Amino acid sequence: MTTFDRATASDEGDLSPADLADVCEALIAAWHEDSVRSRQGAAEDSASDLATDSIRAAFPEHLPHNLEYAHGQMAGQMVDAIVLQLQSVVTLLRAEPMIPLGLWPLVRSEIEYAGRVAWLLEPFPGVDVGRLRVARGMLEHLAAIQRQRFTAGKWNKARAKQFKEKRDELLDRIRLLFDDVHLPLDKPEKIDEWRIGDQTMLPLGRSVSLFLEHLSDGATLYDIFSDNSHPSVISLAFQSSLTDVDGVTSTTYPAIPRVVNFQVRLGCLTAYKSAQMVLGYSGFPDDSLKRWAATAPPRWFGSPTL
Repeated sequence: MTTFDRATASDEGDLSPADLADVCEALIAAWHEDSVRSRQGAAEDSASDLATDSIRAAFPEHLPHNLEYAHGQMAGQMVDAIVLQLQSVVTLLRAEPMIPLGLWPLVRSEIEYAGRVAWLLEPFPGVDVGRLRVARGMLEHLAAIQRQRFTAGKWNKARAKQFKEKRDELLDRIRLLFDDVHLPLDKPEKIDEWRIGDQTMLPLGRSVSLFLEHLSDGATLYDIFSDNSHPSVISLAFQSSLTDVDGVTSTTYPAIPRVVNFQVRLGCLTAYKSAQMVLGYSGFPDDSLKRWAATAPPRWFGSPTL
């Protein structure tokens, strides 16, 4: 009877770390090839173009500089961050020895950024999309400043004061544009209660769920990456091997093919889907991304297994 060795566990079609790194780099290159079109501005009649017109119509007076583009630019910056994290995945894949522990938090962070992209660019029915886009963009911006202010207050009072000034400036702009706001500022957890107009702040977990609707079996994926990103003796035990030499026990963390392929698959699909969201919103073609998908491992677009 053959003993199951988890350290070497593999499924048919699993790629080596070096081959996975090549797949990641091809995806990164595809994103750069497609995103360069953003220099020309959003395509006519794209969701971004229609939102721009709607925002200008909704706020004919007191329109702050760049208001009509802010939410889309935030989403684009977040996709850039996702791609940079995928580049960090490549660095770990090419390391000698390749240790998969560092991949969990990187891919988890990718998913969290993608959740914010999905929320900022979520399709809206109807014609009054301008006010909705602005409200979500301002909630995202204000929440980021407020969290920085709370954190800085614990270690640098002068820095906290600077964030407070920026926060109050943004609050003034929000109240100039919207009559109906609920923005309690006394505790960080109150951020989840925020509302501008009829748009409420979407907490991190719910925005992740919104993004994972685009992936098969998405409901459980984030939990898997969270469990393996946080300190867990069970997670470490599953990924480690023990050797005993002259009474001294050593722990190693081999690159288990099945696990590494699972990690990288989700890291790539997160970058791929979030990039498509941004390109689609602005009406840009995603030809390079589609060519990458056509050459990626075919089973990556089915149901993931671990």
